[in-house]
Parts: sequence; C-alpha cells; structure tokens
Amino acid sequence: MKNLNEEQIDTIEQMAELFYSPEEIAINIEVKSDELTAELHVDDSNVRAAYLRGWLKGDISLRKGIAQAAANGSNPAQQMMREIQKENKIGL
Repeated sequence: MKNLNEEQIDTIEQMAELFYSPEEIAINIEVKSDELTAELHVDDSNVRAAYLRGWLKGDISLRKGIAQAAANGSNPAQQMMREIQKENKIGL
C-alpha cells in the first residue's frame, strides 16, 4: 500500500472510532479497499494502529454510556454490562 499522509491516518482513526467499516474508510480516504484491509492485518502498521486506536476510543465511549445507563437502573444496560464482563473475564 502506498504511504498514507497524516490526514488520511487521522481520518482512519476518526472513522474507526465511529465504527465505520474498512471498506467505507477506504472509499473516504481514496484507497483500494483490499489494500487497506490487507494493511489492517500487518502487526506493526501505523494504519492498523490508527484503526485500533480509533475503534478502542469508540468502544470505551460506548461502554461508558452503557455503564452510566446501568448505574441509572436500566435493566437492558445492566444485562449488557454483565455480558461484557463475562466475555472479558480473565482466569485469575
């Protein structure tokens, strides 16, 4: 994949934070979808790092909202938090 400029890398992070698909991101930054997707699988890629950073920021924000709703007594949010807890439990 050609070298992406800083603006494209920032756009990847911003769009990943909002859970856009790699295909949608590729269209927006004007690169081939298959090239972006391949780059996302390269462990030490700055493209992969930007995508994961953005995705995690979005996930953190989403979970905070669910946790707040759960704390306010929302049964569905409480159930979602329990599912998240179960999925991510480590065996200590």
